Amino acid sequence: MAPEIKIGSMAEPTTPLPLTASRADQIFPRLNSAQIERVATHGRTRAVRSGEVLVEQGDRAIPFFVVISGELEAVRPTSATETLISIFSAGQFTGEINTLSGRRAMARIRARQDGEVIQLDRESLLALVQTDAELSEILMRAFILRRVELLAQGIGDATLLGSSHSADTLRIKEFFTRNGHPYTYIDLERDADVQGILDHFHVSVAETPVVICRGETVLRNPTNRDIANCLGFNEAVDETRVRDLVVVGAGPAGLAAAVYGASEGLDVLLLETYSPGGQAGSSSRIENYLGFPAGISGNELAGRAYTQAQKFGAQMLLTTGTGLTCDRKPYLVELEDGTRIPARRSLSLLGPNTASCRLKTCPALMVPVFITAQLLLRRSYAAAKKSLWSAVEIPRARLLYFWPRAQSTCTYSSEVLALLTQCRNTSFVESNKPLTSAC
Repeated sequence: MAPEIKIGSMAEPTTPLPLTASRADQIFPRLNSAQIERVATHGRTRAVRSGEVLVEQGDRAIPFFVVISGELEAVRPTSATETLISIFSAGQFTGEINTLSGRRAMARIRARQDGEVIQLDRESLLALVQTDAELSEILMRAFILRRVELLAQGIGDATLLGSSHSADTLRIKEFFTRNGHPYTYIDLERDADVQGILDHFHVSVAETPVVICRGETVLRNPTNRDIANCLGFNEAVDETRVRDLVVVGAGPAGLAAAVYGASEGLDVLLLETYSPGGQAGSSSRIENYLGFPAGISGNELAGRAYTQAQKFGAQMLLTTGTGLTCDRKPYLVELEDGTRIPARRSLSLLGPNTASCRLKTCPALMVPVFITAQLLLRRSYAAAKKSLWSAVEIPRARLLYFWPRAQSTCTYSSEVLALLTQCRNTSFVESNKPLTSAC
């Protein structure tokens, strides 16, 4: 059981949540005096009083704190209790992935004792991790591992009530997982206290699945977009700022473009409909990705790449791009809600789900549409058709078809070959073998 107290009670929890991993020294490292001095050059030193709330759950633009003296605590507030997550003493620091991304705080940060801290805003923290290699390694590892712990223990700012037999419950669970967002799951069939929770929020079983955001807002059978809006996934993004580069599609190629662009100092914005990673993010195992000889899951690969992009200041909007206006500069990338994002450059990396993002691009622009042999070998005809017919509708789209050296064309059915040859107004780039219908 997690230690709990009633809000307003004088009692204090003294034991934080136990870690599921045996890497406490990496999850909660302690900086030495030289490292603390380097952090101090990026922020300001301030005094704190016992009981002072430094960050409230749901706050935007979360500050980063290094404890010089005294103690801070991270707690998860609910309607009647608090769960103590962690305690930070001298030399330790607060923060996790949301501190980098600018999304809302998932926990309350409060001073347990009078003391002194170094405070950095998000921009100063990003500058620190981009310029100090030693501190960057320490902070980034801690942020990533803390998020892993929150995911493993189901500690976050969202609660999902649903049935494991419900398709919508499974959809919402996948949305949280693919976006790497911690949440608490309460099973209608297994949890004993579920009726009390339903009564408290005036929800009937027929209205489930239900998502409760920060213990306040109740969403009944919400769409993925409803959840993203409630938790503020897109609020950290200034949609009026002119971006150096807008990348449409956050699959592996889009994430790589974001990392490379942002690391060179470009102001990069990613647009993705569902979650970072694209179709690759749903793969249980990827064995042929460079640098991972033992293989890696698609979701883990996407999470690492997205965190790396955030380290360099790239941001992501969960939305769908619908058009590109390029009769003037800056270009305007149109979104599904009518918003227009100004951009000096736009890169569309749409992958096999191109049909979900029908950009009306400028005639002078090229949009790569990738069709792989793996997609066809799995007989994913529907996905292939979406890509092909979307390519037909995009002026001067370029179809990139990768044909493996060892694969015979006879593996593909005549239906697939006919499908490929139906693509008009595109260029084929065949890696090894000519496209034939010898079978």
